[in-house]
Amino acid sequence: MAKVDPSLRAEWKDNPRSSFSLIVRVTGDVGERREMLEDLGCQVKRAFRLTNSVSVRCSGAVALTLTRRRWVTKVERDSIIRALGG
Repeated sequence: MAKVDPSLRAEWKDNPRSSFSLIVRVTGDVGERREMLEDLGCQVKRAFRLTNSVSVRCSGAVALTLTRRRWVTKVERDSIIRALGG
């Protein structure tokens, strides 16, 4: 099972129809995983080959199903990161 913060998992369970922006870390070919995520109902925003991750937007219910896929290793909230005081 994929690594997910317990509070985020609880949020998905409490709000299965709400939309979430997530970073999904995967094993295998990122291009293939991107297609699989789309087939599962995710709106793929961007794929990052360097980190083997994909930025997606999906419902809480879909997010919960992602965690059961063997090729998904970690799911975390996609948020804005600021560096160097910017």
